[in-house]
Parts: sequence; structure tokens; C-alpha cells
Amino acid sequence: MFALRGIAISLSFFWFTYCLFSALTASSWQFLHRVRTIPPRVSATFLFAARILPLSVSIAVTLALTVPSFILLEPRGTDEGIGVAPIVFSAFCVTLFAVCFMRAIYAQTDTQEVISQWLRGARTLSLSEAVPAFQLAGTVPPLTLAGLRRPRLFVSEGALSVLSPDELTVAVKHEVAHMRVHDNFKKLILRLAWFPGMGELDKAWQRAAELRADQEAVSSAREALDLAAALIKLSRQPRNESLPTVSMGLVRDAFVTVRVGRLLNWEETDLRSRWKLPSLLLCGAVLLSIIAVAYGPLLQETHAIAEWLVR
Repeated sequence: MFALRGIAISLSFFWFTYCLFSALTASSWQFLHRVRTIPPRVSATFLFAARILPLSVSIAVTLALTVPSFILLEPRGTDEGIGVAPIVFSAFCVTLFAVCFMRAIYAQTDTQEVISQWLRGARTLSLSEAVPAFQLAGTVPPLTLAGLRRPRLFVSEGALSVLSPDELTVAVKHEVAHMRVHDNFKKLILRLAWFPGMGELDKAWQRAAELRADQEAVSSAREALDLAAALIKLSRQPRNESLPTVSMGLVRDAFVTVRVGRLLNWEETDLRSRWKLPSLLLCGAVLLSIIAVAYGPLLQETHAIAEWLVR
């Protein structure tokens, strides 16, 4: 009974924390959309961090506070029951887990099936040493990085026929930029961390990720023009809106106009972080000190809430 009560309380705390922070994040979108004005490298990182904040905080609260407070402060010899509320909230939490994991499993399974289908009629290309590339017949997909553990780059015959060598080179660099920051894996994480009302934030992150990949692929005004030309040419070709979930396509959405405008006004900027290692270490030490001082009282408060919950 002790173990079952602990599991029920832990799941209840996870459910409350996840719902609370997810609702706060979704309702804060009117503020979060302002990050579009900051550099894409920063905004993409910030938006992804904000998106997975509810999941991260819920896991941290459950493992660092709820479980230790129950194990250390709950008497084992008591015959106290679980209570109706923890059972109900645990059922909600298990249902949430099932929905999120099914979404992630479906996304990965669907992606693998599409990749296997594409590979049957594909021809190997030598476009980049960083990622295996394959040519597909027709015009779909124009240029897509698909897969998780071993991502592959798929290029259509239509894309190869309309892009110049320079345009193709910078377009491939764009997809390699996605691969280097594991954007496909991040898309799977977003599927796993599902909550109603997060759709706009997901779209904002994907747009920021595209802008960041554009920026990473371009190192001169000439390359910026080549990538802009590639976007314009490929956006005019037929597009398949049912591309696999765990993939990043060069012209997947209707965001091409904004990206072309930024590329045409490209300027070399130094976006290196001003935060040096000593500053980061100092911030980390201060944060750890605060947590260490407040950890004991936090355990007591968490246990008090758990006691109220089971009554």
C-alpha cells in the first residue's frame, strides 16, 4: 500500500504541474511571439525551451521533490489509504502518458514507412559528406531531411532540374544545418510533450528553426541570393503536404516569402554569445546554492500538500 500510495501521489503531482505550466505557457503566447524580433538562433532555442518547459518542470518536481518527500517523510507503518483524489488524478496522468506516447510512436512509425517507400525507387547522390542523399522521381518532395537516428536527404528530380549547382549546394547546407542541431528529434519531442493550445507555439518554433537554418547555411551575400532563388523556384513546384512528421522540408510551409525577404536583405552579423564560461558557471553556482538552501523546506511543503491530497 505504501508503494501504491507513493505512485499515485507522484502521478498526481506530475499531472497538476504539467497542466499548470502548459496552460501558463499556452496563455503566454501573446508575449512569447515577440521573440520574432531577436536573432533566429536565439529565438529558435528560446521557443523550444519554452515549449518543453512544462514537461521539464513536471519531471523535475516529481523526481526531485515529490518522490523524495514521500520516501523520507511518509511513515511506512501507517494503514492510511490512497484516497479517491490521487486515484482519479493518476488515471488522468496515465491517460495523458498514453496519448503523448501514441502520438510520438505514430510519428516515428509513419516516418519510417515513408522513408522505406522512398528508398525503394531512390538513386544515391553525392551532395554532402555530412548526410546521405537520394534522388526521387517526380517533383515531391523537393528537398527534405527525414529520419531520426540516421537522417537522410531526399531530393526530387524536379528540384535537381530547376536548381543551379550553387543553389543546390546552399539548399543542402540548409538541411545539414537542421541535422546538426537535431531539429527532427526536437519535432518528435514536441509530439511527445502534447497539450491542447500549443499548436501556435509549435509553428513558431518551426519557423524560427527554418530562419536559423537559413542563417547557418549562408555565409555571404551571394549564398543568400542563391538560397532565396532556390526557395522561390521550389515553392513554385507541386508540394506534398503529407510529408513525414519527423522531417524538415526546405519549402514545407507558406513561410517562404518572409524567408526570401530576410535573405535578400542579408547582412553579416556576429551572433556569438556575450555570455562567457565564468559567467555561466557563476549563474549555475548561485542557482544551485538557492536550491540547496530551500530544498529542505520545499520537501516539507510538498509532503504537506501530499497529505492534504490523500485525505
